[in-house]
Amino acid sequence: MRSLKRKIAAAALVAGTVLGTVAIPGTAFAGTKNVQLRICSGSNETVKFYFVGENQFGDWVGSRFWEIAPKGCTTAEGYWWVAGRSVEFHHRKPSTGWRWEPRLISANDTSDGATYDLWIG
Repeated sequence: MRSLKRKIAAAALVAGTVLGTVAIPGTAFAGTKNVQLRICSGSNETVKFYFVGENQFGDWVGSRFWEIAPKGCTTAEGYWWVAGRSVEFHHRKPSTGWRWEPRLISANDTSDGATYDLWIG
C-alpha cells in the first residue's frame, strides 16, 4: 500500500511538472536570471533591430525583427536572454544603415523574469 502511494505521488509530481512547463511557454526556468529586453530610442527615425545571444535554455539564437517608432520603446517580447551576459544588438536607422554592438545585460540590477531596458540614440 505504501509503495502504491509513493508511485501515485511521484506520478502526480511528474505530471504537474510537465503540465506546468507546457502551460507557461516562454517563461524562463533556468536557475539564472533571464530577462526580456526593451529598446528605447531617442532618434527621430524608425529603428529596426534584432538580437543574437544566449537564451534561457543556453542556446545561441537570433531573434525576429522589431521596429521602434521615433523616440519610442519596443519590448522584444517572446525572447528571453541570460542576465550577466552580452547579446549582439543589431540595428538599422535609414540614415546610418545596419550596425551592431555588444550590449551587456547586467545581472546586478535586475530580477528573473524582468524586462531590462537598453537605449539607443
